Amino acid sequence: MDRDPTDDMSPDEYASLVLGAVNERRLCDHPFFDRLEQGQVTLDDLRRSCYQMMWYYNNSVRNIGLALAAHMDNGARHAIVENMIDEETEIRCGEAAHYVLALKFARAVGFDTADIEEANKKGTLRPDPQLEYAMESALDIGFHEDGALVIAAGMVGAEALLPDMYTRLVEGLRKSFTFTDDELDIFITHIEGDTQHMEEGRELVRSYANTPDERAHFMQLALFTRDRFYECWDAIWRARKRKLPQSVYPVAETPRERAPA
Repeated sequence: MDRDPTDDMSPDEYASLVLGAVNERRLCDHPFFDRLEQGQVTLDDLRRSCYQMMWYYNNSVRNIGLALAAHMDNGARHAIVENMIDEETEIRCGEAAHYVLALKFARAVGFDTADIEEANKKGTLRPDPQLEYAMESALDIGFHEDGALVIAAGMVGAEALLPDMYTRLVEGLRKSFTFTDDELDIFITHIEGDTQHMEEGRELVRSYANTPDERAHFMQLALFTRDRFYECWDAIWRARKRKLPQSVYPVAETPRERAPA
């Protein structure tokens, strides 16, 4: 029988191996960002993507709660609760829950945030089917996988890719539009916050993926999570092309494009 190549790896070496594999499909390499940097993304494009984002930000942390339902030791439970505090409160990571920060960007592109909140409450804020399927597939692992590995897969397989994506997004939006940093807070906050979450994910990998079977299984979880979240963001960035019906549309005229230099 062939020897597992990860057998002789230290926890740090294995965590780096996983991150290297995850980075073979980076969110920041999506074609949307080339268009943004070339000035080809319009305000209407952003509005359609923003509508999809509002569903994404309201649903992307649900697997944290699902993971808490599993049996785990105190260290793993503490890591999950810490992540939820960052995502859903103003205590550490941002001045408000991240969904609330996202509402500031929605307002900046012309949405009435009360309309978005009402649609969200009624369940009529409906996403692109690709976004919904990818998100639900990612969340489903929270029902039947080890809680520590679920949250680690989210941190290493998804959140680790977000700082580079958000950095490219913020720089592109600053170049082509007139948004303030406060209006871009949802993206700026995640650059630092998700860098920290990636490190916390590495620590979980070090602690809970040690045997060959655990390591092989975790690699599958991390890559599965990465692929589902790539599909989520792909649907968000392609919203301009698909032009799906929305339950809420912008109501304010907000001329945000910068004049050509």
